[in-house]
Order: sequence, then C-alpha cells, then structure tokens
Amino acid sequence: MGKLIIVILSNLAQGFLFVTGLFYLFLSFRGFWRVKSPARAEARRRFALLLPAHNEEGVVGLAVESLSALKYPRELFDIFVAADHCTDGTAGVAAAAGAKVLEHVGPGLKAGKGRALKWATEKILAAGNYDALCYFDADSLAHPGFLEAMNAHLAAGAEALQGRQLAKNTGCLLAKILAAGHIVSNRFFQLPKQALGLSATLHGKGMCFTAGLARKFHWDETCLTEDLEMQMRLIRHGVRISWAQDAVVYDEEPETLRQYLCRTIRWTRGSLDTARRHLPGLAARALRRGDLRAFEGALYSAQTYRFVIVGAGAALVWFSRDSFNLVVWFYGSLPGVESALKALSLAPLLLYPAVALLLERARPALVGAYFLQPLLGILRLPVFVAGMLRGTDFWGRTEHTSRVAIADLVD
Repeated sequence: MGKLIIVILSNLAQGFLFVTGLFYLFLSFRGFWRVKSPARAEARRRFALLLPAHNEEGVVGLAVESLSALKYPRELFDIFVAADHCTDGTAGVAAAAGAKVLEHVGPGLKAGKGRALKWATEKILAAGNYDALCYFDADSLAHPGFLEAMNAHLAAGAEALQGRQLAKNTGCLLAKILAAGHIVSNRFFQLPKQALGLSATLHGKGMCFTAGLARKFHWDETCLTEDLEMQMRLIRHGVRISWAQDAVVYDEEPETLRQYLCRTIRWTRGSLDTARRHLPGLAARALRRGDLRAFEGALYSAQTYRFVIVGAGAALVWFSRDSFNLVVWFYGSLPGVESALKALSLAPLLLYPAVALLLERARPALVGAYFLQPLLGILRLPVFVAGMLRGTDFWGRTEHTSRVAIADLVD
C-alpha cells in the first residue's frame, strides 16, 4: 500500500508540473498576434492618482512630475502622495512637484504599503467625486498617454486594469536582464491572457480601479504583496482584471544584487502568504463554476510552491523508479532514441521566449541580456528558502536610486 501511495503522489506531482507547463506554453502562442485596444472615448472620467511613499524623497518628485505631464485635461485628475511615516523630505518634495500630500502618521501605526493604500483610498473617496483611482509607486513613471488609454478601457466596460509595465532604467546588466523579462512577460503572458478573457497580473503600479470597485475591495493591511493579494481576491469574486497594453508605466529595476535579493525575498514571502489564503478558494471556484479565470489564478498561485513540488516529485520518482512514472514514459515516447536527439528536440523551448523580444523590436543589448536569465535562476532556490524563513512582518524595503525622468524615456 505504501508503495502504491508513493507511485500515485509521484505521478500527481509530475502531472501537475507537466499540465502547468503545457498550459502556459499553449497560452503564450496567442502572443504572436496583438490585441486591439478600445477606441478613444469622448466622455472623460475624473481620476485620482495615488502614490504611497515611505522615505522616497530621491525619486517621488520625478514620479509626480511624470503624472503632472499626462496628456489629459488637468482639471479631471488629482495627484495624491500618501507620505507613510516618512522621516525625510518626501512630503515636501511631493508637494513642491504639485501633489496633494496625505501624511500617514500616528502612534501604534507601522509603515506598510497596504495599510497606507487602504487609509489613503478611503480618504480620497470620502473627500472627492472620482470615477476611478490609479495607483503608482514612488519610483514609477507614467507615459503621457496613460490616462487617455485607461479612460478608453473604462468606457469599454473594464472595472479593474493593469497597464503595460516596462523598465525605466537599463544602464546595468542586472537591470537589462530584468527589463528583458518584462518584455517577454508582456508579450507571451499578459497579452494572451487579455486576448483569451483571463485576468491580468497586477504589478502594484499602473493599476486602475473604478471608484465602486475600490470602495468594495479594500487593500489588505497585513500582506507584503498587496497587489498579488488583491489580484487573487478579485478573481475569487468573479472580477476580471483587464490588461491595457497602451497604458504604459515604467518601473525602477534593482541595480545591485542586494536590492534584487531584498525585493525578491519579500515577493516570495508575500506570494507564499497569498497562496495560503487564496489557492483553496480559487481551486474551489474553478471546479464548482468551471471558471477558467479562477483555474488560471490557482495555477499561477500554485507556482509559489514549484520548488517544493519539483523537489518532492524528484524524490518520489527515485523511490518509485521501478514503477510507472509519467515523465519517464513521456520522455521515452519522444521521437528518436539517442539522448542527444531528445535534447535537441527540447532546445526550441529554451529559445522560444526570446521571440517576444524580436517581435517587440527590443534593443540588441536587451536581447543579449535575456540569455543571462539562468544566472538569476541560480538564486531562486536560496531566495525561496529565505522567503520561507521570513515572517509576514518582514518588509525588506528596497532602496530606489534611479534618477530617470519621463523626458528621458519619451519624446
């Protein structure tokens, strides 16, 4: 009986990894064709733009300047900066750049993005008559056409939106590698999901929610990845998150290994916490209602545990090596008998994502940097272990140092 259980668990782990890989591979094929953006809307909505900031005096001014330069009637949007327990000049810099500053302070309160977002959103909705709220980070920049594009998507019926995220800084090798990853993800992940009616992935900046949705779904105060938690909560409640490819937001990428590790460990810890909260509910909704968006959300959430599944699966395969194993059977069924030929048959899967860079006409430097992705892959296991060991109160703030302005990116 014990051997049978091991064989079953082994093949379940292998089947999960195989089905997940196949699902996202087939999904990515839709990325070869673009999606049509909605036509410009004549009716203009009123927006509140919110940036939470904790000690970001070095970059918040550039972020506010990029929002002030949006090509949208200035009387139809207000810029708010939630200065979250700042001990530097963040509030003064933001105000000088033209933002309305909301200072989030008080005894018993700790700095935290989710907490600041919830507090500031409630104040904004109570004080003003806005049709929608857009969220940015203090280190992000918005393309001048961002609001016009979001207005068109809202007019087409969208309630929750994520803009197309690109890197604003690509001066060092690490930033180039991460920038290339954004382009691949946009073309072969976000675009196909939008075209096929699935929900986009929220990135924390470049998000837009209708005022009604923002009132109904409050930001979580306790999680480290409030964007991912909101994404899964919306999907669980049947709300689709649309991807607005023409609403571009630029994000700052880490330029040092220390910055990268700090950010990635925080994301890993937050992803584990989000999966614990929402994976069962997503799977239940997918099975109970046949909801494909919930199914994809469950698969995406389950990726957090891929190292556990791969490790356990490998151990189970070894223990059940004399019994039927799905991967061994599948690999043995590929054309050819020589291992070299089988390896060559899998080579296109390694090169395939780079096609996205060519389709997007990425600079040669970014195309070359993409092939260095495996260098960061080496860090994934220790990052996962570090994320497992950290508690949910570990913030691990990333220092933002890039001084790129929106004028440096667009003409």
